[in-house]
Amino acid sequence: MKKNDALKKLKSAQTGIDKIRLFTPGPVPMSARTLAIGASQLPYNRTEQFSHITFEIIEGLKYIFGTQRDVVIFAASGTGAMEAVFFNFLDQSDKVLIVNGGTFGQRWVDLCTHHKIPFEQISLNPGQPISLEALDYKLSSQEYSTLLINAHETSTGILYDTKAIGKLTRKYGVFFIVDAISTICADIFMMDEWHVDVSLLSSQKALALPPGLSFLALNKKAKSRLKTKTCQSYYFDIKTYLENQGRGQMPFTPVIGHFMMLHERLREIRLQGIDFFVSHHSKLAEYFRKGLKSLPFTFVPNNPSNALTAIRCPEDIDAFDLVTRLAADFNCFVAPNGGDLKHKVFRVSHLGEQNKTDIDFLINALEDTFHNLLDSNSTYTI
Repeated sequence: MKKNDALKKLKSAQTGIDKIRLFTPGPVPMSARTLAIGASQLPYNRTEQFSHITFEIIEGLKYIFGTQRDVVIFAASGTGAMEAVFFNFLDQSDKVLIVNGGTFGQRWVDLCTHHKIPFEQISLNPGQPISLEALDYKLSSQEYSTLLINAHETSTGILYDTKAIGKLTRKYGVFFIVDAISTICADIFMMDEWHVDVSLLSSQKALALPPGLSFLALNKKAKSRLKTKTCQSYYFDIKTYLENQGRGQMPFTPVIGHFMMLHERLREIRLQGIDFFVSHHSKLAEYFRKGLKSLPFTFVPNNPSNALTAIRCPEDIDAFDLVTRLAADFNCFVAPNGGDLKHKVFRVSHLGEQNKTDIDFLINALEDTFHNLLDSNSTYTI
């Protein structure tokens, strides 16, 4: 069957307008069960029943973070949880070291700048791993109170060795804060075992829920640190959340519909086990990467997360143009990049309610789009 015929066959299997196929790292495709809960009437939250649901949610979150300690829930994006770190754990007396390997490493830099927190950064090229030797040397100076990293740099796809980094921060007594937003449930993450003091997550990644919830897990050391800092935010004061969550409630009106979806999603994860979900994402990522080998793309990092694949285009193929054409021609959405990578690299998520049929569709659409771009660019030869 010719490539175009195969695409037409896949399209004709859809009813009504073409199915929207999301391969973005948030929002991600959601299950029919999740969507049905989201369409249901909201319960009243100031009840004993809702408190019971909240307690079960907190226990489920502890499970996926890999912690026995506390988790707080914010009605905010992942960036809200990142900013809560600054309101609660950092001030001008700190000296922060940031691993900056892309857009989300840069977000730590931007937040430090905004809050006037003294910092230095280790700047990495796209997809470049952290040198543990160089990091060891930096931390051994005892100059830094805190290390900020992204376990998975979502702009380039690289998965850092959080476990090894945690050994170094523990060795030198450095407070260790990890943005694990796009890795938890897609890759192995064990907060307590890896000596992470604070870690972050949001709802629209591997949890496959709508955007709008973020979570901050904190260990005993972090909880003690709260007592030494004065929170500069009314809304993001973690002490207030911990006090209210002790009775199964939020200090402010929660995103109730999201809570109900989260409750069910965490129940599913507990029933099947976190290892099942990590394996599921790994298999989808491997299937996609093998299927793409017929095209002259290259993968950006040598150590990618299961959450997504970052793909570098050949020199004369514009990555942003390819992303735009996929959306226009096939209702198929992959993630563009920004900055210097905008016209070079695009990203394909393996998160959410996705299967091999969806991946086959995407690979065929990528082949078709690539060859159309090739035909329009007479200077490029394959």
